[in-house]
Amino acid sequence: MTRQRHKSVRDRECVSNPLPSSQHSRRKFLIKAGGALAAGAFGAVPLRGYAADVVNIGGLYPTTGSMAQIGTGCVAAAKLAVDMINEAGGIKSLGGAKLNLIISDVQSDTTVTRTETDRLITGNKLSAIHGCFASALTLIASEVCERAKVPIITGSSSDQLNKGRKFTFTPFARASQFARAQLQMAKLVSDQPKVAVIFENTAFGTSTSNGLKELAPGEGVEIVMFEPYSAGFTDAGPLINKVKASGANALFSVSYLNDLILIVRTVKQVGLNVAINGGSGGFVIPDFYKNVGKLAEGLQGVAHWNHDMSPDCQKVNEAYKKITGDFLFEYAGGLVAQTFMLAEALERAASADPQKVREALSTLDVSSGYAAMAPGGRVKFEPDGKNAYGRPVGVQWQNGDLASVFPKEDARAPLIKS
Repeated sequence: MTRQRHKSVRDRECVSNPLPSSQHSRRKFLIKAGGALAAGAFGAVPLRGYAADVVNIGGLYPTTGSMAQIGTGCVAAAKLAVDMINEAGGIKSLGGAKLNLIISDVQSDTTVTRTETDRLITGNKLSAIHGCFASALTLIASEVCERAKVPIITGSSSDQLNKGRKFTFTPFARASQFARAQLQMAKLVSDQPKVAVIFENTAFGTSTSNGLKELAPGEGVEIVMFEPYSAGFTDAGPLINKVKASGANALFSVSYLNDLILIVRTVKQVGLNVAINGGSGGFVIPDFYKNVGKLAEGLQGVAHWNHDMSPDCQKVNEAYKKITGDFLFEYAGGLVAQTFMLAEALERAASADPQKVREALSTLDVSSGYAAMAPGGRVKFEPDGKNAYGRPVGVQWQNGDLASVFPKEDARAPLIKS
């Protein structure tokens, strides 16, 4: 990367500071709601008699490029979470130190992700990093974090992240768990599910689809088509015609937003009557419904987080909607929870040292407050960094919103069968 390009990326870095005057309504809400709500998330710790320094946490998100829709929403959620924690008194075991969020745009690019992760760590005194959500980007970022011994907590679902890592923490469901949930949901709409699986040829698409293929026989589901495609394609016709010819009565599309929009539109255009489970990725963000409208109604998916899961999720969702106008989607909502997990670890560590924060994360076990906002309501990291209680939640588009419908213990609305 050239020196000039480094400068342009650096100029886009955003540091969370007191809110500007244009966001008085947001500040008022946070003081009234966020501060009061977040105050209960941590145990009372006596303040020490010294002026608190800020605690730097890094955020790696693509706010430009093909993944910008998701990345921009994640940045808004990250800032919201930091504001809530700071309004509630900051990190009390560190004298009320405020969180300072330093965000870097990884531009939806693996090469930029590597250089930006390294620059973020070497150019700032960081306690931890959160990011990147896209598996292809997170695998790169986590490698850099491991070498630098800086903990990274991520919403990425790739099972590869939990192999041989000590500084990588994944509080939500793994790709293999997503696959099982999709297969189980298929049996809710058909006694003899015959599934066509189409997937983008990326780390996200490959890991999730392989899980579907491996688990299908044990779940009593027949895979009648298993087809990769090049992410970012412009014509889904040939692919959907193959689906039609396969005799499938269900379609699983492992895709991010733009591809999934094209796939759903093409399915409707060719008159294919098939149940669709869009999995995670682009399916579970507001822009999906904005682009396909009522074509989304009744479509199913799986997510590692949904905004109706608990009263805490619903409260944070309302705060986010006041800022953005949209509901708090999977990756953004998970990011709010991750920020509170980092704050909890900082409280327990009583130190901003990244290795001490890593140790505190490794023993984290929470079942209340915003740090526990995950399906099942508990986060406890195992030695490989994954949450022992992590599981996905099945969702369905109902009346322009995503409702949690599976499994039974997490359902907040009944599944609508078409």
